[in-house]
Amino acid sequence: MRNVIALASAALFAAASAAAQTAPAQTSWKLLWSDEFNGPAGSPPDSGNWTYDLGTDCCGNDELETYTNAAENAQMDGLGHLDIHVENPSPGVYTSARIKTEGLFSVEYGRVEARIKLPTGQGIWPAFWMLGTDITTVSWPACGEIDIMENIGSTPSTNYGSVHAPNYNVTATYPLPNGQVYADDFHTFAIEWSPQAVTFYVDGSSYQTITPTNAGSAWVFNTPFFIILNVAVGGTFPGSPNSTTQFPQDMLVDYVRVYQTANTTGPVVNAGGIVDAATGAPALTPGSLASIYGPSLAASTNSATFDSSTGAFPENASGVQVFVNGAASPLIYLSPEQINFAVPWDSLPGTPLNVEVMLNGVLSNAVPITLASAAPSVFGVNGAAILTCPNGIVEAGVNSITPQPGAVCTLWGNGFGPTKPALTDGTPAPASPLPWTANTCTLTIGGVNALVDYCGAAPGEIIYQLNFVYPSGVAANGATAGGTIVINGNTGNIVVPAP
Repeated sequence: MRNVIALASAALFAAASAAAQTAPAQTSWKLLWSDEFNGPAGSPPDSGNWTYDLGTDCCGNDELETYTNAAENAQMDGLGHLDIHVENPSPGVYTSARIKTEGLFSVEYGRVEARIKLPTGQGIWPAFWMLGTDITTVSWPACGEIDIMENIGSTPSTNYGSVHAPNYNVTATYPLPNGQVYADDFHTFAIEWSPQAVTFYVDGSSYQTITPTNAGSAWVFNTPFFIILNVAVGGTFPGSPNSTTQFPQDMLVDYVRVYQTANTTGPVVNAGGIVDAATGAPALTPGSLASIYGPSLAASTNSATFDSSTGAFPENASGVQVFVNGAASPLIYLSPEQINFAVPWDSLPGTPLNVEVMLNGVLSNAVPITLASAAPSVFGVNGAAILTCPNGIVEAGVNSITPQPGAVCTLWGNGFGPTKPALTDGTPAPASPLPWTANTCTLTIGGVNALVDYCGAAPGEIIYQLNFVYPSGVAANGATAGGTIVINGNTGNIVVPAP
């Protein structure tokens, strides 16, 4: 059915790109350094990027953990993450890891970002932060400290972003909305740092800017800094663990990326240029096939991105990557003015997420989208759904085949939401067990309920299919009839060929 995707998308290209407007210019960032943590399960952090702090109470904060370089405390999980693992092998004894780029990599100014799923519990203190490389000569706090992410178990919904310098300490908070906690999902934590300011971000939203005017003569953020990742236990900030604290605990780090200002113009995503690949509508969900429109998105056209050696669509092809809140997305189709990609399954519904395109290491502007739990739509031509029925493929205005009442037909869909069993980013759906939608799917055509035989991911594809018995007595409007697909309270309005 990849031919169905191609046919439907081709009809959409001109309309969607013409409707979108060019985004305003902004700072272009070029990737300087990164660690994507893609090593095999059980392997240690890359020794070319990271070294360890070892021992107890390394920072004078009355912490309780012992930092080790043991694999059990810092290793790849084999799923593209670094796992900093906290153990409590005996009462009052805690082991963890603190890794740093000191002596291996440092940066002065730029965008420093990580995507992390935090641990939780009273006395647990994860952090993603930076120290000045001159700490060995001027000591702390004269070296300066930038805390991009700190979280403590007593406030699991709050991120603390801070700077520390001689006679100057300031902290701002970023609380998640609606009772969400940072341990439930991955979130991005970042700073954008220039000689004039340090601005703090969570999930692409800025919440604090510090300038030399704020700090006065105490401004020390004009030298190279190195990066630190750790999980502390206890200490003056979080307090000690108690009977509610569960062990082990894990901090999963998807990546750390460092960018600096680019000398070349990056790709541009049009305002309103991220849409449902089936319909051109703005509603999207985790797992949706989406289209991006804009100039200079890719250097050339690549319509054969599928990697048969891995059995999946890649997250990097022809020098292009698409990030949704920092997470790399499977790439389906590339051209200079359009990219088709699949929204990563672990993307957060209901929260504004930035989408960015990176071409040869240079980032585009960020365009926010907000995902729904489901946004059902169908692939079609000439404004009507493509149906596969026993008497052939029904394409309104293309051929004379019509669906017959009582026949079992198939709609090819998008945005139906999560499935059971769950799917893997970029990997076509299995034929067994069939991945049904996690929530009930209903279909009406011309005001008549249709019997649904199957609603879920299409085997061997990255789109959905809905098998149904075409009902009798539909109210048609010429050669088509209106209809709806409803999943988890989300309604998609569709047009279907009539008998």
